[in-house]
Amino acid sequence: MKGLELIGLNENRTILEQIRRGSNKKNPFESQTFRDENRVSLDLTYVFDAPGEGSISKGDVENLIPRVLEAHRLLNNNEGNIHDGDTVMTGWQALPDEIDQTHLDEIRSVARSLSKEIDAFVSLGIGGSYLGIEASVRALTHQYFNQLTREQRGGAPEIYFLGQNMDPDYFRDTLDMLKGKCIGVNVISKSGTTTETAVAFRIIQRLMEENWGERANHLIIATTDRSKGALRRLANEKGYRTFVVPDNVGGRFSVLTDVGLVGLAMAQIDIEEFVAGFQRMKQLTRIDDFWLNPALVHAAVRHTAWLKGKKVEVVATNSNAMYFVARWMEQLFPESEGHQGHGMWVSPSLYSEKLHANGQMVQQGERNILETFLFLQEHDNRIEIPRDENNLDGLNFLPQNGLDMNAVNQKVIEGPAYAHYLGGVPNMSIRIPRRNAYNMGQIYFMMEKSVAISGYLLGHNPFIQPGVEAYKKAMFALVEKPGFEKEAQEMEEALKKLERMVIHA
Repeated sequence: MKGLELIGLNENRTILEQIRRGSNKKNPFESQTFRDENRVSLDLTYVFDAPGEGSISKGDVENLIPRVLEAHRLLNNNEGNIHDGDTVMTGWQALPDEIDQTHLDEIRSVARSLSKEIDAFVSLGIGGSYLGIEASVRALTHQYFNQLTREQRGGAPEIYFLGQNMDPDYFRDTLDMLKGKCIGVNVISKSGTTTETAVAFRIIQRLMEENWGERANHLIIATTDRSKGALRRLANEKGYRTFVVPDNVGGRFSVLTDVGLVGLAMAQIDIEEFVAGFQRMKQLTRIDDFWLNPALVHAAVRHTAWLKGKKVEVVATNSNAMYFVARWMEQLFPESEGHQGHGMWVSPSLYSEKLHANGQMVQQGERNILETFLFLQEHDNRIEIPRDENNLDGLNFLPQNGLDMNAVNQKVIEGPAYAHYLGGVPNMSIRIPRRNAYNMGQIYFMMEKSVAISGYLLGHNPFIQPGVEAYKKAMFALVEKPGFEKEAQEMEEALKKLERMVIHA
């Protein structure tokens, strides 16, 4: 029996776009028409006056405007509680204007050169050295990118991610996908001592050197500190090509630095267009006219919701590709806001899938939820719903009314937005016209600015994460890392005082 043919379906436009990018054809992102067609917007229709307790009024947000504008002034002047040690951690604000074409050309040149020599590219990193890269690649490429032919990928190698967890089965399974292939690696770590990434790199480095000897050094890129740290020393000794993790940009704000741009270039994503999106949103959010500045409004709505007892933000999307952006937000906001008992937990969700999982909780559970939709307006492909003669599922009304899969997927956001509002869940929508690098850049800068304002409103530094160190100390003590003997002893003494309770099935 012959294999399945996609009869009656057009060619996949995501693949066509990848091929187009691979042939160096660009979107006209500098034209006003393109910019007008790619305006990211913030829809507040269902934010105000939701039924029940904890309702948010427009007046609540307007009362916050003086504080928001003062926070905006401090941020623009690089003032306030924004330091990590002696370093002012707002370098991400200047990045859209500071990146020059020469540096972008260098990144693209290295990516193009390495790409020609390898079958697969592995990005090693965790947290901010991982999530933004994966979110961008997943948002802008085919969902089964690595299963496509090289031509369908636009000439890009397969893309894999490691070093973001310690699951040995995940790691081994990924190695199976790399077996028999020539691979290139970008190891991303400012210090070179981050446990998850360093362990992964030890293993990958050994495999590459045992397979290819000194040629492995040519296939490895290190993105690390400019002058110090374990990875910088190793890169200098081995002669790796290197890129820089800036001192004044925290990991979760680093997708526009070399941390993110190298991986995007390897996936044949237009990094100039990506930068242009950042530049555009920076320009749009420079103003102090509150209701015309989406980053300020977004921050104010979220802060007001928190003051009203909203402790969980469900970030839901109608796009599998954009789900990874919600996962990026899952780090950006909690790690920036989760200080001193403050902040909202971010729960990424894919609708309508999660509507059949936790939709009941959102609709009728505890009213401690704010909902934010990443609403993709136009997908790459259109899928018609066929008419069926028997109509046993009762869905013939869809094609009869001219509704295709795309139209139904729009209602996956619009329907829940209305129903959840009536159920007492205020919600807002970030409307994304289509999947392209320009819109990704806009979203990233808007969210980065919003969470920075949030830090000022909450009264703490959003650019540090001291709580993250607690798990590291406990883990280092358990694995008997030299220098953590005191912590190990303290943990042992503390555990003796706890009642050991294990229920065996």
